[in-house]
Amino acid sequence: MTVTFRPMGMLKQYIGGQHEIAVPAGRTIRETMVAFDMPPEIAALVLVNDEHQSKDYVLQEGDVVKLMAVIGGG
Repeated sequence: MTVTFRPMGMLKQYIGGQHEIAVPAGRTIRETMVAFDMPPEIAALVLVNDEHQSKDYVLQEGDVVKLMAVIGGG
């Protein structure tokens, strides 16, 4: 059972610069982020199948997850 995990922008560095990777279903988004040493608080927006979800959403077979980073400015 796999899920497509797509960190956007600077978050790609946590998956070796790749555009996307396959991850197992059954974990939360937060658990998946931690597994890649990605601090959960760095993601400002989480979309699953193009719908907003919390980081506590449990990944299901076939889901496509997009993560967008917090953008700092000044």
